[in-house]
Amino acid sequence: MAVKWTDGHSSSILCLNVNKEGLIASGAEAGELAIWNEEGILLGQIQLQKADDVTCVAFSPTCPSRLYTSHGETISLLDVRCLKGPIECFHVNEEEINCLSVNDTDSVLAAADDSGAIKVIDLENKKVSRSLRRHSNICSSVAFRPQRPQSLVSCGLDMKVICMGVDE
Repeated sequence: MAVKWTDGHSSSILCLNVNKEGLIASGAEAGELAIWNEEGILLGQIQLQKADDVTCVAFSPTCPSRLYTSHGETISLLDVRCLKGPIECFHVNEEEINCLSVNDTDSVLAAADDSGAIKVIDLENKKVSRSLRRHSNICSSVAFRPQRPQSLVSCGLDMKVICMGVDE
């Protein structure tokens, strides 16, 4: 039986993700972000700065309260237990971010953008460790391969699926 969850957003919802404890994060146009429990009860909301569309949400695989969000060219790290504002922001992409992926060990984050680039961020050092440009058009999605924390797969509007190591 389908159940409709309401009251979380006033704009179109663009993305969602579920953490290993069952919390759901949903991102929408105009910078809206909502956190829900498994029963669909709204636990919290935040309006991200500049009101850029929230295009991707990705929970940390090792710390279920840590949530990475992309909005415009910015990546914000949030603690879902306290949605007062970002804990940290990364401004590493030159164009709108379409997809985020965190590796299994939560040591590296990849951000795919409209320029076709993938920025790989070392989360311990909090800086870009690699800038991969393998797509000739928008890079629409990126994902780390399970049990291979240094390997990812991407795809884009150039009709290519590319498997690569983050140190290439």
